[in-house]
Amino acid sequence: MKNVVVIEKYYLLQAGIQALVQEIPGLFLSKSWLGDEPHLTEIILKHKPDLILVNPFSLSGENISLPGKFRSSRNTKVLALLHNKDKSQSISGFDDLLFYEEDRFILEQKIRRQAGNVQNPGTNHQELSPREITILRWIVKGLTHQEIADKLFLSIHTVNTHRKNINKKLGIKTVSGLSVYAIMNHLIPMEELAEK
Repeated sequence: MKNVVVIEKYYLLQAGIQALVQEIPGLFLSKSWLGDEPHLTEIILKHKPDLILVNPFSLSGENISLPGKFRSSRNTKVLALLHNKDKSQSISGFDDLLFYEEDRFILEQKIRRQAGNVQNPGTNHQELSPREITILRWIVKGLTHQEIADKLFLSIHTVNTHRKNINKKLGIKTVSGLSVYAIMNHLIPMEELAEK
C-alpha cells in the first residue's frame, strides 16, 4: 500500500483529487493540507508519504521549498497539481505534472506510473449514455434523486439505476469526484456549479 498526501488550498479541487486517489487500488490517502500550515515539512515527514500531490501555488513562503526537500531527502515522488494556464510558468523540481483539465484516466495513469507497483483497476470504464450524462449533470448541481426524477419524468428507481451505472462505469462514488469528472470532461461549466 502506497501512502499519499495531498496539498491543495481549494476545497473542490482538493476533494476531487482525494476522491481520485481513494479510487485507485493500492493507494492510501493519509492526509490533506492547505499548504499554509506552519512546519508543514515536519508534519508530513511523520506520515512517511510515498507520493505527494501538491499545488505549488498553495504553498506559503515557509513551505515553498517542501517539494525539493522531499525529493532530495527520501524516496518520495512529488507531483505538481496545476492548471493549463500554468504551463507557461517555469515549473521544475517535480516528478510529474498533473493538470486539472486533463482527463481522469490520464491523471490516474500518471499517478499510477509515479506510485510504481499498484494494482490495476478491475473495472472497464465505459462511455456514459446521453441520459446518464444528463443525470450526472443534475447530481453535480446538487439535486436529489427525487428532484431529478421529477424533472425528467422518470421513477426514482430509474434514476437510482442510472446513478449506479454511472458509478460503475466511471469508478467514482462521491459527488465531489463526479463533479471533478464532469468539469474536466467539459460536461458542465464551472460557472454552473458556482450558481448552486
